[in-house]
Amino acid sequence: MRYILLLAVAFSIVSCNSSQKAEELHVNKGRITVAADESFKHIVDAQVAAYKAHYPETEFDVIYTPEQKAIGLMLSDSAELAVVSRELTAEEQKYFTSRQLEYLPGRMAWDAVVLIVNKENPLEKITTSSIKEILEGENTERKLVFDNSSSSNLNFLLNYFNPQNLYRENIFAANGTLDVFNYIEKNKKAIGVIGMNWISDEDHKESRELRERVKILSVGETLETVYQPTLSTVRKSEYPFIKTVYLHTTQHRWGVAKGFVRFACSQIGQLVVEKMGLQPFYLIPKKYQMFDSKEIVTTE
Repeated sequence: MRYILLLAVAFSIVSCNSSQKAEELHVNKGRITVAADESFKHIVDAQVAAYKAHYPETEFDVIYTPEQKAIGLMLSDSAELAVVSRELTAEEQKYFTSRQLEYLPGRMAWDAVVLIVNKENPLEKITTSSIKEILEGENTERKLVFDNSSSSNLNFLLNYFNPQNLYRENIFAANGTLDVFNYIEKNKKAIGVIGMNWISDEDHKESRELRERVKILSVGETLETVYQPTLSTVRKSEYPFIKTVYLHTTQHRWGVAKGFVRFACSQIGQLVVEKMGLQPFYLIPKKYQMFDSKEIVTTE
């Protein structure tokens, strides 16, 4: 008779971008300010809670703000850590050069830009070219509603499409993600643009309730090849609007900020990402041993 024993997952903490060192300084005690794009609120909240569970003597002041402002807060020394959807530009990296710091962005997860509509809206699916038509004003019957005026979701779509003539009348900035849901419930023709992590955690009550309030559009290059934003379609790169969650820190010595980056990209942090219904940026190794009376077979 064959039995399968699931070995405990290795919880060795592996750095996102640098070689692992001994526990140098104070990753388990201290207070930092984190500036994060508001579209990443649920995943940031989950990682902060996990870090504090492991290091109870740490404190986090989290500021949720549009992406560009989050980066600005970090580069002006008003925050030790920024959570955004892009790497820093060459101009922004001059901060590190001027202080002789190595620029090492951490990559925590793959999130997605999700399109939502009123439940009474007959629209079920949409092509990427149709979204570009709205941005350029070729379609004025619909408008895109973003969580903030310079959010990562807006920046992502602008970089994705590079519209030649941005039609600003078709773009509306809400006062955060929850306001996007409120707007969509009152406007049947609008399309809301949110971060997937707000609705991806099936065990989270607020995420489930938000999903019930709207309809999620399937998106693709053609109407015959559309995909819902799910963990599976993100993992397979089938869903078109996939964005990376980056962690940037100006902390040059080991402390809570660098410790948090390492933690979020480690085995434990990546399991938090997976629990949230997002795709971890790093593969999580799992080892199994299969026992029977004659042999032991190990697979990975």
